[in-house]
Amino acid sequence: MSKKLAVIAVHGMGETKSDFADDLRSGLEKRLQSPERESLHFDVVHYQPILQGNQDAVFEAMRSRKIDFIALRKFLLFGFSDAAGLERRPHEDGSPYELAQGIIGDALDRCAVALGDPAKPVVIVAQSLGCQVISNYLWDSQQEHPRQGIWKGKAPEGTIEDDFRRLKTLEAFFTTGCNIPIFVAGLSPEKIQAVGTSEHGYDFRWLNFYDRDDPFGWPLQPLGPSYAEAVANDIEINAAAGLGGAAVRGWNPLCHGEYWGDRQFLDALAEQVRSSLST
Repeated sequence: MSKKLAVIAVHGMGETKSDFADDLRSGLEKRLQSPERESLHFDVVHYQPILQGNQDAVFEAMRSRKIDFIALRKFLLFGFSDAAGLERRPHEDGSPYELAQGIIGDALDRCAVALGDPAKPVVIVAQSLGCQVISNYLWDSQQEHPRQGIWKGKAPEGTIEDDFRRLKTLEAFFTTGCNIPIFVAGLSPEKIQAVGTSEHGYDFRWLNFYDRDDPFGWPLQPLGPSYAEAVANDIEINAAAGLGGAAVRGWNPLCHGEYWGDRQFLDALAEQVRSSLST
């Protein structure tokens, strides 16, 4: 039986295993009724392998010298090299930027098969750096003459299959711990532009969740008029996955990894899924 809705999870920065979204899926499904679960296709965008081998090699080379704070160094090396690597030379064929977009395209192809109809809706949940990765994909797909990524030199075809791959059936975009401001802060204010939610046939609801204790997660509407229009709501939460997460990580920067287990966030996602399935 074909599914009615696809939910796609996109991970953030740092070393990430392929099962990164298992808890998110479990938390979501617990909030849904059996018919809703059966109508849902859940997929992931796992782009970390593009960079992980190189990062491991650099990290091991650095460990040949005496260095302290190994865990912190590893987090910073992997996390910030993710951001630098994925943004570097996006116009080049075979760049990490292009490869990451290819992985997004592959996930959408799987969703199209599961849905059986490329006109059906999609919901995306992106964490941390994944928010920028998806924003780049959306931005490029919305251009008439894109110059980078997998859409380079490809004008919109107007077919429902091409529209689906360009995320024109995107119904909701959930961002958590979003660090897009880090990537645009060096631009002059007039050049800071959000992806369009009402341009070129797009019409999706963008909800951004942030925690004031999370230095990597930011509100987005203050970035300027385009973000104020594109983002339906910046929702401040106290990101915490269960009582243990609240006690140990919910009150400090470690909350950055707690969004997908947070009750308020999961309730909002489940409400969106129910709404999307009912239309």
